[in-house]
Amino acid sequence: MEPTGWIKDVYDWIQANPNWTGILILLFAFTESILLVGIIFPGAAFLVSLGALIGLGVLDFYSAWIWASIGAFLGDGISFWIGYKYKQNLLKMWPMYKFPDLIAKGQSFFAKYGGISVFIGRFVGPVRPIIPALAGTMDMPVKRYVIISALASILWSPFYLLPGMLFGSAMDTMAKVAVKLSILVVVLVASIWIVYWLINLLYQLLVPKTYHWLSALLRWTQRHPKLGRLTSGLVDPRQPEKGSLAMLAVLLFIFLVAAIWFFAINATLLRWNQSAESFFYTFHNPWTVLPMKWLLFLGHDLSLLVLTLAVSLWFIYRRMNIVLNHWLLVSITAYAFSVLMCRVGHDQWHFFADHHVFWFVSLACFWAILVAGAFPIKFRSWPYVLAGIIILLFSFATLFFFKMNLAMISLSILIGSIWAMVIGIAYRTRSRKQFLGLPVKITYITTLLLMPFMTWFLFSSTTLVDKPEWLNQQNTAKTTGWANNGEQTLDITIHSDLNTLEQQLLTHGWVKHQPRTWGNVYLAMKTDPESDDLPLFSYVHRGEVETLLMTKQQGDKLVALRVWRDGVADGSIIWRGTLTIHKKDTDLYLFNHWGYKDNLIDKSILISSLNDSIFNIDQLSDGTLSIASKKP
Repeated sequence: MEPTGWIKDVYDWIQANPNWTGILILLFAFTESILLVGIIFPGAAFLVSLGALIGLGVLDFYSAWIWASIGAFLGDGISFWIGYKYKQNLLKMWPMYKFPDLIAKGQSFFAKYGGISVFIGRFVGPVRPIIPALAGTMDMPVKRYVIISALASILWSPFYLLPGMLFGSAMDTMAKVAVKLSILVVVLVASIWIVYWLINLLYQLLVPKTYHWLSALLRWTQRHPKLGRLTSGLVDPRQPEKGSLAMLAVLLFIFLVAAIWFFAINATLLRWNQSAESFFYTFHNPWTVLPMKWLLFLGHDLSLLVLTLAVSLWFIYRRMNIVLNHWLLVSITAYAFSVLMCRVGHDQWHFFADHHVFWFVSLACFWAILVAGAFPIKFRSWPYVLAGIIILLFSFATLFFFKMNLAMISLSILIGSIWAMVIGIAYRTRSRKQFLGLPVKITYITTLLLMPFMTWFLFSSTTLVDKPEWLNQQNTAKTTGWANNGEQTLDITIHSDLNTLEQQLLTHGWVKHQPRTWGNVYLAMKTDPESDDLPLFSYVHRGEVETLLMTKQQGDKLVALRVWRDGVADGSIIWRGTLTIHKKDTDLYLFNHWGYKDNLIDKSILISSLNDSIFNIDQLSDGTLSIASKKP
């Protein structure tokens, strides 16, 4: 894929002016190494970018290495000379005295490692801009400095160039592979940032007032002994909590039923749900399904059950009965709420599922309440931030696989967090003492991260994408190419047994391929570009790879037939397909594959392989090809 626009202009200028490019590299490396200037100058980032250009074949690696090494050596040399000339007085001069912390770190670093710190410091960002100058102030022998600095500069340049080279080498192919996945990741990262900002904001606004609100609630329960029964068990340790929690649970369930009923009849919310489903549907392809499935398994019932038991065992071991009782209460009641929500919202009982968002939210929020108190005050919001992020990840995956709609997930997050907070208040009322949260944090996080692997092993093959009916009814006559890149018209209709078609093509020299996605990338990285056995990437149609993928070599080109199941008519399966032509595509060092060239309008290569068989073949004026089995 050739660069276009202003990017192409930059590439062309670099290739047309290699000497000026070398001087530019030298200046960047030199400026990045000057005393204090390197603090604000992004020289290392520039070298990584240069590495990407090298990986794309725009720059020569060895020239860039030499120029960058010379620039780094000269910049460090100027800094050393300044320190050697002014000695300790340098530390009192402007702007050096403006950076006492940096000077202290540099002196400590130099005192710890001695002369070798000049070498180590070249690779350590925080002290790199000051170490050569400090070496000069401490009268490091010039000859020793020159040897160490020259060696460090020579090794430092490829240290920053190579990551960019690998990225640049992979960028062209991976951009095509991961275009949809990249967008999905960007959306997810942006959502994580919003959750992080929102939770921190709410924490700062609400926590200082929480004690005042709870005190006011306690006074209210004392003034209203009858109505106060609803909350007295939460804020008054002298009152039993069971009655209050039971009444609140009933009220929450009534609210949930009313909210679900309202969601089902509200046209605006239905449109929002369909918009969310349509959004995630456009991202469905094998490149996105695999990582999103792992996120879905974060909240699988098996994961949550093992998580509940693992944390409970720690509480039993430490004989922490109060917190154990509340932890089990949260888990059991949240599971019950989740099952009841599915029964009311989906009209089905889901006793063992992978979309009990209410259960997941309640456990995550209550865990944050338990361990937050063990943190220093300024870090106390972090458990809530982490809980919010993992809730977002699981909810995102639940939406992606259409397990629940947007309204139901939002309701589960809202009520699940409230329920966890209610039980958390009841727990804190009866146990003011903070316990060491580290074992609980380690147990919770470790189990949360490891269980998806076990769940994947047990349930990956049975976890299906439950597309909404209105999405299933959508029809399109195009495939979105490999990794959703480009569009190819499905202009071949097959009314026949696919195995019979496959056997006929095999006898005429066609080769069958197993459709693959992530595996193709691995093969593309290790294949000899001169070989004919290059990987051919799978295409995606309505979120699925080909049912049948067959190819036939035609000179230095490759013709590919791709077939998908399209539906059922009169008891027979209808198949849709397309013919595409490919050429050898080599993306420099790593990726070698059959790259897409064009749609194949002339279907003669396919027709000639089927003409003498048991098929009726009709080619319409618009180029559409119809293949049907001959009637006996």
